[in-house]
Amino acid sequence: SSGINAEWAITGGILKVYNKTEDDFPSLREFNDYLEDIEEIVFNFANTVDVEETTAKVEAYKKDNFKIIQKNRVAQSRQEAYLKEKTLAEEKESEERRAHEQECEMMEEMERVERKKKLLDQIASSDRPADEILLLHKEEEETVINKRSLHSMSAYNSGFSIAMINSAKPITDTKVFIYKYEDGMGDNCGPKTSEETIQEYAEDVVVSDVALAGGFLRDYVVHRPVDDAYSGLLIFH
Repeated sequence: SSGINAEWAITGGILKVYNKTEDDFPSLREFNDYLEDIEEIVFNFANTVDVEETTAKVEAYKKDNFKIIQKNRVAQSRQEAYLKEKTLAEEKESEERRAHEQECEMMEEMERVERKKKLLDQIASSDRPADEILLLHKEEEETVINKRSLHSMSAYNSGFSIAMINSAKPITDTKVFIYKYEDGMGDNCGPKTSEETIQEYAEDVVVSDVALAGGFLRDYVVHRPVDDAYSGLLIFH
């Protein structure tokens, strides 16, 4: 165990000097040779083999590669600082999420107790049948659960990571295009479709909540086929 710890300590010290990356080499083969050289140096120090020659080799490397060693140390320090900042931010977010969940659980328990108390009071004091009161209570519980599910889906779900925020580019073009809607001026050579007719057909049209939220109306489904049906009826009139 002590031998392994000593080797790890030697490796850490050597890697502070031999800190080149694959990008610093013209080929993968040369990079692999570099890694093998590091392994040999660590082995020699860990097993006291050719210590003087190995020490001289490391000192010569430090002298010949001083600039690139310093450059890579700065890059590594920045990377370590970024990873530390990212880790701290993730830990903070996790703590805030746990605190939020605990608060929600406490509130839910208090609300549940309050609703149960209200139910018992209603059963004791109301003239309505108990089955009817229980049914209303069940519907109320389902409504609360549905609202709670929607809230939990949206809470703490921004979708952004630190890397995405740091890599975001500033917006340079601030000119905003504002769309102006204009009604179509075409003539279908037929009777004009009344709003009453559109509404009559649109009553049976089923449109998803997502489409409605996006501004889509049931009328759109009806307008085109009705306009097409009327189109051209007056062309020979």
